[in-house]
Amino acid sequence: MERKWEAKLKQIEERAACYERKPLSSVYRPRLSKPEEPPSIWKLFHRQTEAFNFVKSCKEDVHVFALEYKVGDGQRIYLVTTYTQLWFYYKSRKNLLHCYEVIPENAVCKLYFDLEFNKHANPEADGKKMVALLIEHVCKALQELYRVNCSAEDVFNLDSSTEEKFSRHLIFQLHDVAFKDNIHVGVYTRNRNFRLYKSSKIGKHVALEIAEDNKFFPKHSETVSEENQCFLSSLVSNVRFSDTLRILTCDTSQNKEKRIECFSSTNTKAENIEGFHCSPYPEIDQFVLSLVNKNGIQGGIRRWSYFFPEELLVYDICKYRWCENIRRAHKSNNIMILVDLKNEVWYQKCHDPVCKAENFKSDCFPLPAEVGLLFLLKEEEEFTATETMNSETENPHKPPSSTLSKGVASDADWDNGIEDAYFLEATEDAELAEAAENGLLSYYSGVDEIPDELILQVLQE
Repeated sequence: MERKWEAKLKQIEERAACYERKPLSSVYRPRLSKPEEPPSIWKLFHRQTEAFNFVKSCKEDVHVFALEYKVGDGQRIYLVTTYTQLWFYYKSRKNLLHCYEVIPENAVCKLYFDLEFNKHANPEADGKKMVALLIEHVCKALQELYRVNCSAEDVFNLDSSTEEKFSRHLIFQLHDVAFKDNIHVGVYTRNRNFRLYKSSKIGKHVALEIAEDNKFFPKHSETVSEENQCFLSSLVSNVRFSDTLRILTCDTSQNKEKRIECFSSTNTKAENIEGFHCSPYPEIDQFVLSLVNKNGIQGGIRRWSYFFPEELLVYDICKYRWCENIRRAHKSNNIMILVDLKNEVWYQKCHDPVCKAENFKSDCFPLPAEVGLLFLLKEEEEFTATETMNSETENPHKPPSSTLSKGVASDADWDNGIEDAYFLEATEDAELAEAAENGLLSYYSGVDEIPDELILQVLQE
């Protein structure tokens, strides 16, 4: 037995020395054309929920898009990538022809409209005049309700009309103004799929292009092409946080009952009526409340806003005005608590004009482990696993699970030569990764897009 163990130990040492001389290749990841660019994210999922869970666990600035890939059945796969990476492969329009932006639930977004009517059923209708009239009325309403100035020059007007149907997308490009989320824009569906600029529906050949009566044009940039700017402007959830950004809300009959004045752990209320009762992350809400309920002061959350591009939760605080900048409480101006979900830290800013002028931001403090996203996701997975085990126990007709976890080998397995199988599998994976880097990349080195065949191959695998 001792000799056998010594022989195995020697074999392992020889393999370790082999790996040191010829290390395994890194896993293949698509990169942008410039060598100085960081590795990019390009990951496909069957389910939308899985895609959003991956986004939550990803430190990069990634977003979810939907791709139609089969005519007739309406099935879509979900792509997680960055705006830059998607545009790099999307701009040639040779592939990735049927793409949609997935507008995240609860995320701050632009005001937008999806307009259409059947031309044969409405022969007298003048689509262009109707669009112009709608824009005029919406701009008037924004001025009357929110004191927001806008005109047709602030509306990106996209057209995909056919002989049978009039179809337009309107995306308002309001300066330093956005809506709290998709629901406040209208009663659009949650996680709505909104067709991308220059994409067509699968089975159709009419792409979403700039309308001939469009009056919006992006500002000139030395570093970003006009086409790329149009693409970025068309993205509904592409709203970045800033101290000057106004978040608009709309009281519909559906959400009026959910509104409260201000909430805290002691159920105290303030005079302002804004926001929903809690964010998508109630554990983080409670942590923020613990920050503003101390030293005899009972603060609360006036409202919250979620910025998807930065994975940033912004809490407007009421009844608690302590500012790290002046080391005391402001007399009248409230503060903000910002939670960076990607880096799992929080910091404080405030609405005071002096602090804003100084662009003040407090030091960053780590979130407690129990409210970190990785912890919450792990907790959710453990809960799901427990539920699965319970269901297995309750079902007497289902065969019992193996006593060993998948991928874990016993001593008997090692004696039966299973280590050789694992070594062979690792070698094949390494060769596959190396072939992907050396062969696949060189094969597509002169091409600006990821072929549909490759996407389908990954999906099938």
